[in-house]
Amino acid sequence: MTTNQPYLQQLHYQITPEDYAALRDCLSARTVGESARSVHTMFFNSYLDRMPAYSGQELSVPVARFSLNYYDGDPTYLILERRMGGQRTSAMVAEAECRALLAGETDWLLNRHNPLLLDFYDGLTERMLLPQMIVSYQREIYTAEGLDLWVALDTGIRSSMDHMNFLDPRQLEQDTADQETRILMEVSYSSRIPDDVLCLLEKTAPRRKLVRSGYLTA
Repeated sequence: MTTNQPYLQQLHYQITPEDYAALRDCLSARTVGESARSVHTMFFNSYLDRMPAYSGQELSVPVARFSLNYYDGDPTYLILERRMGGQRTSAMVAEAECRALLAGETDWLLNRHNPLLLDFYDGLTERMLLPQMIVSYQREIYTAEGLDLWVALDTGIRSSMDHMNFLDPRQLEQDTADQETRILMEVSYSSRIPDDVLCLLEKTAPRRKLVRSGYLTA
């Protein structure tokens, strides 16, 4: 099954612990929040995607960005996510399928006959996508009823390059135990941010840091 989230605009900020606490209190009062969840994400990238940036040329079409995610330390079922042109599309992946992928086996992607998985297969074989980074964090999500607005606050962010341990959260915790953690805020919306929420977000402006593409540049 695939799902779509039609958020056309996305902003990523690194924020301070003090602003996180203030934002969390205000967002909890003004929006609907979900329970915090631990997230483990593996990003895929290709050096071919960076070549236009090095040559000074722009890509004529948006590049699909893929990641694999599982939640609360349970990799039984994972979510493969594709971000492209402001749209997110996702499909479920079983733990056994993920282990096959980490071992270099990709035929199962074709056998699933899922458009997103077929696109991912093309990326692996034609764009030479490879695991680039593993990120673990705690995520709180806030949404506004009746509005295409989505705010995520991510704390305890740690990263690793050892993708073979992706499905072992205990090993990842040991590998990243001494890292200094960061806090990120992601804001996604379709057309405009409501004035009252915008004022709330602007309170952090003097201290926050804009990051270009979330975890890969934070």
